[in-house]
Amino acid sequence: MMTALRVVVGGIVLMMLLVFSVSRSGAAEWSAEPSMTARGDYNTNLLLLPGPQESVWGIWLSPGTKFAGATENLQVSGRAAADFVQYFGGTDKTLTNLYFPLSVQYMTERETFGFDGGFTRDNTLMGEAIQTGVVVGFTQRNLLTLGPSWSHAFTERLSSQVGYQYAKATYEDGARLGLVNYTTHGGSGALMYQLTEADRVNLSLSYTNFNAPQANDLVSEIYNAQLSLTHNFTETVTGTISGGPNFVHGTINAGGTLLSSQTTLFVGSASLKKSWEDASVTFDAGRQIYPSGFGLLIQTDRVGVTVAKDFTEQWSTSLSAFALFASAISTEASLIRNFQDSRYVNITPKVTWKFSQWGQVDFMYSYVNRHVDVVGFGDAFANIASIMLTYTPPKLSVGR
Repeated sequence: MMTALRVVVGGIVLMMLLVFSVSRSGAAEWSAEPSMTARGDYNTNLLLLPGPQESVWGIWLSPGTKFAGATENLQVSGRAAADFVQYFGGTDKTLTNLYFPLSVQYMTERETFGFDGGFTRDNTLMGEAIQTGVVVGFTQRNLLTLGPSWSHAFTERLSSQVGYQYAKATYEDGARLGLVNYTTHGGSGALMYQLTEADRVNLSLSYTNFNAPQANDLVSEIYNAQLSLTHNFTETVTGTISGGPNFVHGTINAGGTLLSSQTTLFVGSASLKKSWEDASVTFDAGRQIYPSGFGLLIQTDRVGVTVAKDFTEQWSTSLSAFALFASAISTEASLIRNFQDSRYVNITPKVTWKFSQWGQVDFMYSYVNRHVDVVGFGDAFANIASIMLTYTPPKLSVGR
């Protein structure tokens, strides 16, 4: 834990130096916003296994600091944060999660040069399960992402963007759990056009290369074309729909024989949001392709709803519910890696009490259901109760 703490402190110092350098170069404003969170969990099935399981207790300590710096043309924002986690009871585990996201934008009259990326160290039940619906054991994952981009405004209505995306995921003790390290990289380009004040159209093309050498030298290539439309029905109702074909080509080494395959599938998403002065509701649905620690590309179908309501300035509540249906994309690799279709359901109501300007308490409950299409597996259930205290002292800011 001391090594992780040194990493966190080093990350905070690095971010402070970055923001300070921005301020020294003529920044109009720079700021730091520290916070500290203490959380307690009661979990009836931490590993999401079928059958009766012994409950566990968890304690989380999460220090963090947000940073931001800005000049007339440059904007920098980031965060350095950590979770120090201890589970005890049916499962004794000590975890350290780290978060170092960074976003940079440099703008001229028509150009925007950007970078979004960072380093995340989390556990697979936090990261991949919630994104893909696939529970890939319970271990720590290190994820590095890099995403430079360039945008050009041709007119007030028409603009373009090109970018490069890179990600590298590694797992601690992954071989024991059937997990493999992987990398993805690729490029994308898009044209955005503002049809009217209420309508925006986006046409994008992208290429992604997924490489998992430990999974029989698996290489998958994804070619994607997608069209999206955003429409503001009223000032409080917004809808977005997008979709397009994905052409997937994969190769894998099967005992010295190189097998290749191709498949085509449609991916897309849709969302609808309604807002009031003190409430909002969002519906979303979609199908996406994600890399997985199983050494496969996973097709994930998602449906979800999020509701939020403010009762007073101190009390608010929210409900998040979603279901994920995961299956391997049908290629030669999916036959060799032997992936089983699965379903993941998460329902989380939350009540927030903001007892002061700088402090709040969140009361949360989560119901989680996991089903895998394997004879004899059955369903796995988990009930998770949490209470979380967050202290956010006044923001430190300096401006000219």
